[in-house]
Amino acid sequence: MLKHAAEADEDTETKTDDALYCAACGQLLTRTRWALVMGEGHERVFINPGGHVFRIAYFIEAPGALQVGPATDEHTWFPGYAWKLVLCSGCKTHVGWCFEGDIAPRIFFGLIKTALTQSPGHGQG
Repeated sequence: MLKHAAEADEDTETKTDDALYCAACGQLLTRTRWALVMGEGHERVFINPGGHVFRIAYFIEAPGALQVGPATDEHTWFPGYAWKLVLCSGCKTHVGWCFEGDIAPRIFFGLIKTALTQSPGHGQG
């Protein structure tokens, strides 16, 4: 459902001031107007079980992100939420996670800050 809204936006609004793009390929991923404040703010640093450090920003919508695989609550960073990987719909680079739960918000995206850019079309791919 959100994917179709993104496709419509691409034709008319790909170069707005609040657009955030994939740093690898320049695909529109989300917009700053969809930023979500949770707990102490809009972003936070997390460490996964493999020791990798991620600074993620929260968004209520990310129509340029493809959700991959079934959701799991194993090693979740947000109690009450299961997660699945999200990839850029343009180049399939890992750009973050989608979190789903029974509490509000029911769905949100945690996108990796280094995977985002404000410059369209300046990706490396």
